[in-house]
Amino acid sequence: MRALVAFVSVTVLLLTGCSSSDGGTPTPVVTATADDTTEPAPEPTDAESTQPEQQQPSISIVSLPIGGSSVDDLHPNCYSVSLTDTSLPADTTIELGSATFKPEGVFAADQQSCPGDLPACTGVRWTADQHDTCYVGVRQLVSSGSTTLQVPGQATCESQSDCDSLLGRSGSQIVLTALPAETPSGG
Repeated sequence: MRALVAFVSVTVLLLTGCSSSDGGTPTPVVTATADDTTEPAPEPTDAESTQPEQQQPSISIVSLPIGGSSVDDLHPNCYSVSLTDTSLPADTTIELGSATFKPEGVFAADQQSCPGDLPACTGVRWTADQHDTCYVGVRQLVSSGSTTLQVPGQATCESQSDCDSLLGRSGSQIVLTALPAETPSGG
């Protein structure tokens, strides 16, 4: 009988020594390959291509159809400029350029002739919905003569036919006449 007890004891010890301490639950074996990753693919480092720039039709207008007058008696050399007898097509923008005179030599542009709170015309953008008045200051150069104040513009349109509709309209209606310098009366 002793032999049986010794045999059972050795068997129990061997079985206990071979078991794990976590209660016998086997540890799963995990193997991963490069294809098993859940990480997103790396982004390319090259610059993304851009859409081709859409070229809209545009035209230069030497003299926009404008009207206006001297602002007031305190600023006789400051002229309001507004779009006359013209409606702009939808999606058309006109960027105003610097004032010119035809013929030259009678007046010159001088924005200091206008009060500082009045917007100068250069760089103003007129659209179908908004074409506010802007202002051009002038300085008389000679004692006689007349000239027409012109404001050129660059029109960008939705279609070529919209741009074409702006051509051939009457130009500036702002005529400036030089006045002789006042001389004090001798007495």
